[in-house]
Amino acid sequence: MIIIDTSTFIDAIIPFKKDRHKISLNLLNKISQLNLIIYEPKIFIIELSGVLTRYKPKEAVINHLNKIIPAINLIEYNEIHNLALEIALQTSCRAIDALFMASAKHTNSILISNDKTQIKNAKKANIEAYYLPKEHTTAIKRIEKYKQSS
Repeated sequence: MIIIDTSTFIDAIIPFKKDRHKISLNLLNKISQLNLIIYEPKIFIIELSGVLTRYKPKEAVINHLNKIIPAINLIEYNEIHNLALEIALQTSCRAIDALFMASAKHTNSILISNDKTQIKNAKKANIEAYYLPKEHTTAIKRIEKYKQSS
C-alpha cells in the first residue's frame, strides 16, 4: 500500500520541471502496472484541485479528478485526526503533511513525495518514506519488492 503526496501528482500532471515530471509519471505508471493500492487522506482532493486550478481550467481539473479518484482509496479525516495530531506535535510539520503521514501510518503504507520537507518529517515520525526526485530508483525497487511480498 502506498500514499502518494499531492506534489507527485502535480508534477505528473504539470511539467514544471521535465525531470520531476518524468519520474512522477514513471512512478504512477509503475504503480498502475503493479495494481498497487493507493491511499490518500480525503483532503487530497481539495489540495489537488486547489493547485491544479491555478494552471488549468476548471473542466480540465474535474477531468483529472474523475480519472484519479476512482483509482485511490480515500481515508476520512476522523480516522486519522489523533494520529495526525501526534505526528504534528512530534515533528512540527505542516497540517497537510501531518494528514498524509498519518494516512501512511494508519494504513501501514509507504509514503512517496516530491516534497523534501515532508519526507524529512516522515522519517522523524518513523514512516517509510521516499523523496522521489533523489530516490526514484530506490522507490521503484521498493514498490516492486512490496508487490512481490503481498
